[in-house]
Amino acid sequence: MDGVFWQNDVGFVVDPQMMASSFPDGVRIEPTPLDALLNETGKLPQLGTAPLASWLLARMMCLTNERLGFETHAKLYHDGGGFYLNIVAFSRELKPLAFFNIHGTPSACSLWGQCDRDFSPSNLLQIFIAALVANADALVECRLQCYDTDPPDLDKRRIGKPMVLGWDGEAFLG
Repeated sequence: MDGVFWQNDVGFVVDPQMMASSFPDGVRIEPTPLDALLNETGKLPQLGTAPLASWLLARMMCLTNERLGFETHAKLYHDGGGFYLNIVAFSRELKPLAFFNIHGTPSACSLWGQCDRDFSPSNLLQIFIAALVANADALVECRLQCYDTDPPDLDKRRIGKPMVLGWDGEAFLG
């Protein structure tokens, strides 16, 4: 399958259609800040003053062979700005293990969703983080201009100023 990346026996693929998916008796993945979990690994490249979301975007572009549902150079419009990824985790037998979302902004990256009752959220996080930081310098050049469609000062303008995320091949953006 194109766009799939593996860690141990768990595959991950981004659902570009962002279909709402769940398990009838699944276990909730509480909203989890990814910034601290990724920084604790000690395997991230030097970001300078750029946000972690810039590395995460360039890393996910690499892992998925640029299959995130938008181009490497794009403009995105979302409430809250940044980017959203809808990810399916599955076994080698193609059994779904988890459906989860990632939101990356200049201020934070977070993950939330649902796991199959036989696959714990802590196991999912451990495997997903390991996949991200394995070969953490393997990146794809990308540049997203992210617009907040509901900025705090909406009365003064229709959409917020763009936030730029990504990697230009030498430095992280943002």
